[in-house]
Amino acid sequence: MQGEQQTILIRDLPEGSLGRDHLDVKVIARSCTGQHSEAEAVRIPLRRMSSPIGGAINDTGEPAKADASISRVSVIPVADKYDIEGQPVGDLPEGYRHRNSTFNGERIRLSAAAGEVISFQMLLRGERTVSLELALDSLQPRVDWFEAVYVSAHGRRIPDPLLPVGDSITLTPDQDSTIVADIYVPFDAKPGMQRGTVQVSDGRVIPIEIEILPFAIPRAASFFCEMNGYGLPDSVEQYEALQQIAYDHRVHVNILHYSHHTAAPGAHKTNLDMRMRSGRRMDNRRYDDIEPRAKHAYWDDFATAFGPYLDGSLFENGHRGPIPAPGFYLSFHESWPLNCRAYYNGDADAYRAFEATPEYADTYVNVLSDFVELAQSRGWNDTGFQIYFNNKGSREELTKAPWILDEPASYWDYRALRYYGGLTDVGRERESSQWTPGVKIDFRIDISRPEFCRGQLDGRDDLWVVSASAFEKYRRLLTDRADRDGLRVWVYGSANHVHQSNRDIQAWSLDAWSGGATGVVPWQTINKDGQALVEADQFGLFIFDQGDQGIPEIRHSMRLKAFRDAQQLIEYLNLLQARKGWTRTQRSAFVQQFVGLAATVVQTHEADAGTSQYPGVKATEWDRLRQATANLLRE
Repeated sequence: MQGEQQTILIRDLPEGSLGRDHLDVKVIARSCTGQHSEAEAVRIPLRRMSSPIGGAINDTGEPAKADASISRVSVIPVADKYDIEGQPVGDLPEGYRHRNSTFNGERIRLSAAAGEVISFQMLLRGERTVSLELALDSLQPRVDWFEAVYVSAHGRRIPDPLLPVGDSITLTPDQDSTIVADIYVPFDAKPGMQRGTVQVSDGRVIPIEIEILPFAIPRAASFFCEMNGYGLPDSVEQYEALQQIAYDHRVHVNILHYSHHTAAPGAHKTNLDMRMRSGRRMDNRRYDDIEPRAKHAYWDDFATAFGPYLDGSLFENGHRGPIPAPGFYLSFHESWPLNCRAYYNGDADAYRAFEATPEYADTYVNVLSDFVELAQSRGWNDTGFQIYFNNKGSREELTKAPWILDEPASYWDYRALRYYGGLTDVGRERESSQWTPGVKIDFRIDISRPEFCRGQLDGRDDLWVVSASAFEKYRRLLTDRADRDGLRVWVYGSANHVHQSNRDIQAWSLDAWSGGATGVVPWQTINKDGQALVEADQFGLFIFDQGDQGIPEIRHSMRLKAFRDAQQLIEYLNLLQARKGWTRTQRSAFVQQFVGLAATVVQTHEADAGTSQYPGVKATEWDRLRQATANLLRE
């Protein structure tokens, strides 16, 4: 309209435009009746992107030798793997066991920022029981050793679950024992070269060099890897054990604690009955017993069970120090604090569905305000709380929500989410003021069909967790929304299958970041029956092992190391972007010069979250990107 400012996005500039100083554009104003102005020439200045390759790589990083000079020892990056027959999983070059970015057949070579956790994988053969020791000249970092278990996977036996190494390891002459070392570089480590050895007690010695880079990564993650799960474990101790493992890998576990069948009057609303350290179970009945128009809820057991994780004190003695929970599902949904169907009048429009029963909305707002007051009093101001509507139903299914609120599929579904988002806004803002620090509560929406939104969520700066397939198909739509409304985007999908390369996890994370996302969410990550210790489980990133005493112990998958490597590289890239002042387009162009992120999203059915596969990604490309980024950060 005349007199109003309009914004025109100029898309898909010709190749080479990023290296230019300006772009010449002619603009014509045209009316709805066909009248138009004369062409007006406009010169648009472009932010010039200096070439990142010049000076970024001093050499290829490849070792000088390819022959194995240390008897029956191979060392490879932690993201790669060989099966029990010694065959590579994924596309690895010939001789890779002895010639790669980590090992040249004679010595292990690593680099790390201060605060980084670096890993390597040893493939050992021998005839006896041995012990392992890593010693450096002047640095004494924490070192955790694990031995991988070979599991049945797609007709092969492939290493995936990791067990802590005890006092010794029994080697065999014809089969690799796969050993993983995690080295925790202190945050106060001084730049320079650290030299030492990895000693096998049978007399074999592998020299090791670790270059400490002249920068540090942040203690708290700036790119989030959220390990999703359903159903809390039996005890707080098990829950905290899950989070300790996640913390060590710079990820976090977020477990939903309610079901799809909470809507009917009197239905069980949540499942919060973990056994606390006192031996008593959480009082779930009292937690759910909320009367219409109540202003307060029972939070005592909630605070006792989750408080140390929420405020980060659980990790007081951890490598990164106390880090508040980056992501945590609250109980709020369409049937908590009150069962939805007890107040619903049958209308498809959520804004009219509760007109005769205003106590439904009032109670939601009141109890959320009560929680905000609790969080402020407990100092949970840096915790990443999420309000997430996971349920899927229809107006006809009386035990379920009247709408599809997880992966919404229609106008009315999106409109219902806007309604609940508005209630959330009122509840979380009521207790906030200029005098008290805010509590971070995201209204989270999991979306697989962003094309059906039809304006219902316009203007909302929520957290969108978008399916891998939707992110691939509708990336521009999503990034435009993020730029316009300030919403944040994470991408959900599945971790790679055990019989596939773990490099897919790294590529998926990097692809999401390059496209503007600030996190990834594998939708299911917990194997509770322990079968993942025998049979490969795509979703078994955390594995409940009954242990010798019948008490569950939490094991983890090698694939968590791939998530950590990806997360730490993205920390490098975020540091570099901040230093260079790059736009999202520029940072993506930088990455694409090293790694081709052409994805195929494989879905077993239409509703499947999808597994992103990157057949073109090579281990050497990942290493070159990391080295180039580190070299630019040295400058």
